[in-house]
Amino acid sequence: MKRVLGNFVGAVLACSVFVVGSQAPATAKAANKVDDQASTAAVLSDEGVYQLYQNHSWLWGKNGTAFFAVKQRQFDAWTSDKGKHGYGDGMWFIPGGGKLCYRATWHGGWGSKKSMTCFEHRQAGKVIYQRKLPDGDWYAFKDRHGKSKLRYGDYASGKMMRIKARL
Repeated sequence: MKRVLGNFVGAVLACSVFVVGSQAPATAKAANKVDDQASTAAVLSDEGVYQLYQNHSWLWGKNGTAFFAVKQRQFDAWTSDKGKHGYGDGMWFIPGGGKLCYRATWHGGWGSKKSMTCFEHRQAGKVIYQRKLPDGDWYAFKDRHGKSKLRYGDYASGKMMRIKARL
């Protein structure tokens, strides 16, 4: 029985290595295509960046959310990494050239630390590409159907305040 199970596990591992290995070139090809599209796209105007983020929340899936308030350019966010919750507060700004940055102090069980994070945006038709600076990979931040990682309204501050109260 152990031998049969061992052979089965070995076959499964071999198949998974084959499947993953055969998909790697396709994934790299798709990434190169997005890079090519983004590199030829126009830099998003400062007004375009502002319109994209003003009073919107950037949903990071189960890992957090950030809200970009118009009032005093307030930046509020919460995050969760391996069950460890934290929050960040600070301000966001547009330095030009299709960029958006936020300067925040992040708080958690580890203490607090200050950071500044910037993203670059480009647009081709209805598609808006984004990458983290200085050398992140390009990806479609808003697709041609209008589907975006952003949602109008504040989806961050409530949970951020609950996390803040627990820390």
